[in-house]
Amino acid sequence: MVSAHQQQLPRWLRALLTEKLFNACIIHEEVRKNEKNIFCLDCSTSLCPHCFSFHRSHRLLQIRRYVYHDVIRLDDAAKLIDCAYVQAYITNSAKVVFLNQRPQAKQCRGSGNTCSTCERSLQDPFLFCSLYCKVLQNEINENKS
Repeated sequence: MVSAHQQQLPRWLRALLTEKLFNACIIHEEVRKNEKNIFCLDCSTSLCPHCFSFHRSHRLLQIRRYVYHDVIRLDDAAKLIDCAYVQAYITNSAKVVFLNQRPQAKQCRGSGNTCSTCERSLQDPFLFCSLYCKVLQNEINENKS
């Protein structure tokens, strides 16, 4: 069953947060550099660089890897979704945000700031470690009201 908040989420965002990125493209499995690291917002699907030509007129989002997890540039994300209070990191001189929450080895119950959803340690004043956690918390808040 789809919640009211999920219905309000853009289709591309639901797809992006569940998509398996950086897997080999099955259409171009015999070609080098076939990792799916581009997301088509109009088609709500991931693409490899060889599929790109079929989507030139579409809105595309480059997905990057940082510490083995999927990220997008904060500048790109902020054009599409409210990224307020999502902690950003710097990689290759660009600010990025994580798409999904990252697993934690152990819970750290220090006196510091933590993600409102998964309790990962954060810097002040951030409330979320990823876009997924922000979307999930917004859904929880919607269900309470």
